Parts: sequence; C-alpha cells; structure tokens
Amino acid sequence: MPLPGFHSPVDQPAYGSPPSDKLFAIRAGLSTEVALCNASEILESAAVSAYDCAEHLDGASRKQVLAVVQWVEMAQLLVDEALDRECPVA
Repeated sequence: MPLPGFHSPVDQPAYGSPPSDKLFAIRAGLSTEVALCNASEILESAAVSAYDCAEHLDGASRKQVLAVVQWVEMAQLLVDEALDRECPVA
C-alpha cells in the first residue's frame, strides 16, 4: 500500500495527469536504471543532511541521528548493488 500522498504507477491513468490529490507520482514506464539512480541520489542527500544535523547535536540525539545515517547508508548500498547488477558498467 502506498504512503499517504503517494501512488504507484498502476494507480495512474494511461494518459493524462495523476490524480490531483497526490503529491508525488512515479512516471509510468520509468526504467529500472533511472529509478535506482534517483533512489541512490536521494539516499545520498538524506545521509548528507543527517550528518549535517548530527554536527549540531550532542548525546542521545546525536546517536539517534547517526543511527539513521547508518540505515540510509545500508539502504544506499543495497540500491547501488541492485543498480550494478541491473545495469553493469562495461
């Protein structure tokens, strides 16, 4: 089930625009390579943002943000591995 405000390509009509109550839509026909590249870039940005946030925190709050960074980086490793398998560099 998609998150509120999001919808999957199957919810999108074959033509026209996505439903107006949706904030974000994945373009139907998006290639796996493009999807994985974008996901990798989003995760990289999330890690950088979290590191920047952690610099201004101390104690348990800092540790929590750094834990989130670790989860984001693990997700990025999975996405990058999938990208390498799906679209190997010659």
